[in-house]
Amino acid sequence: MACASAEHEREVLYSLVSRRRTVRQFTDAPVEVRALMRILACAQGVSGTDGKRGAPSAHALYPLRLTVIARRVQGLQPGTYTFDPQRAGLDRVAPGPTPGSLLAASLADDLWLETAPVVIVISADHDLALRHFADQQPDGLRGARYVDVEAGAVAQNLYLAALVEDLGGVLVMGVDDEALARALTLPAANKPVALFCLGQDQRS
Repeated sequence: MACASAEHEREVLYSLVSRRRTVRQFTDAPVEVRALMRILACAQGVSGTDGKRGAPSAHALYPLRLTVIARRVQGLQPGTYTFDPQRAGLDRVAPGPTPGSLLAASLADDLWLETAPVVIVISADHDLALRHFADQQPDGLRGARYVDVEAGAVAQNLYLAALVEDLGGVLVMGVDDEALARALTLPAANKPVALFCLGQDQRS
């Protein structure tokens, strides 16, 4: 039975990875709140009694934070929310950003920043990471590498979890950081790293 279970898990994982694609065109259909919560938990939720999460973090520092811009989520009032990894819950912190402000911060014509039902903001406390890993290289910047690698792991989890929920997504990093920070409601210590647009694939 154990061998059969392991083989099934391998098939599921390899199938997910082989089907992972970027989705940029979304329908108007809302995202179900239960699906959204499972996706967020997969990306940053606590996954065991040891406090570890689904995405790795050097020294278990966890400098990343997920902020959710909910436009069309069934069962959730539109607005900006922070994700609490410990209880796998959302806390509403502000209305959504001004319409057009995310697109204005884009360095390209990323219309999906405005059309996606959900935008998940991956942000980081860079200063925390830089201080923690300051002695690992002469210029003290090793922490920035850890932040980027951790954000990549979170993004891949978002892609795969979205696929399981019959949704699609696109990671956006081509943004003006200062303009984006002005458009978003983030803790003072956190700076945006990337945006993940989430919704139902228009091609489905």
